[in-house]
Amino acid sequence: MATWGPAHFAFDLAPVCLHVDRGDLVPGDDNQSAVAERAVSHLPVSGLRKAVFEIDDVLIRPGLAYLVHGLDPVTRPVAFFDIAGQFNVPRSPQGRPVIFQAGDSDEGREFAAASADAIFSRHGTLEAGRAFYADVKGRLAQHGRTPGDLLILPAATFVLGDTDEQAAQIAREVRLQQVSGQTAIKFAEQLWNRDLSGYDPDGPLPEIDPDPGENTISLGRASVRMYRDPVATAREWRARAAAENLSLRELIVEVTGRQSFIGSPATVADAISRLVQADASDGFILVPHITPGGLDEFAATVVPLLQERGEFRAEYEGSTLREHLGLARLPAAR
Repeated sequence: MATWGPAHFAFDLAPVCLHVDRGDLVPGDDNQSAVAERAVSHLPVSGLRKAVFEIDDVLIRPGLAYLVHGLDPVTRPVAFFDIAGQFNVPRSPQGRPVIFQAGDSDEGREFAAASADAIFSRHGTLEAGRAFYADVKGRLAQHGRTPGDLLILPAATFVLGDTDEQAAQIAREVRLQQVSGQTAIKFAEQLWNRDLSGYDPDGPLPEIDPDPGENTISLGRASVRMYRDPVATAREWRARAAAENLSLRELIVEVTGRQSFIGSPATVADAISRLVQADASDGFILVPHITPGGLDEFAATVVPLLQERGEFRAEYEGSTLREHLGLARLPAAR
């Protein structure tokens, strides 16, 4: 995992990530609330809630989690799970694992505001990022939390070059390699909800409208839920493809890419700084297009520029992921 923010750029063990949204649920589905409830109930069972890690023993029985402290046990109901056993794992050096939430529904945002340490967000542009940032941070007070208790960390790719023009060319080549013709068809099927295997990915977009039926051919894929109005989205895609002379594959390359930083090291450093200072994010989870070693160039060229500006730390001040992310230390176990 790699993250970047005003005070952190961390390579560390992966945090616990709870995905509240489900790809096979449509927006507004009542089951969405049940998924969120399940995620919330998972916390005491798995021992992730702060209270669990402030005590010495946790005894779990089917249907209830007994948090044992001295002679005065505390019971908590546990729905959705049937677990029995003695919870005797030593307390984590960072108090408890860092909890990342992934999911963009209203239930997911509320869950993150109440319980998560960070959000793995897809809102990486300035306008969308600021709106998401304000919405989620605005929910914290009602849960007794402050803005610094929850980090907004969009995923972002990056492509560097000696010049902005060279970086743009490299970025295009990378995306074309990542999105094969078959991959483009599969992505398109998620919107059209139809079998498009007979279409040429290097040809025009389908003229037929998406099937808005409840039975999706891409059952279980989270991206199915992204298109709240598939017919309108298809219309927008066709208009863009016509205006920019894009094939189906080229259009999918354009609409499926995460927010990317493309340019010279100075250009990328400027873009990152601008988004963080504008409250569009607290940092970024960098997703290199090559592994391993995909972060080396970024660390060697962009990080020093950010350090020179005082926007990036020169050394770590702690030893845990929680400390690297700048999150508050948890109280010692009782």
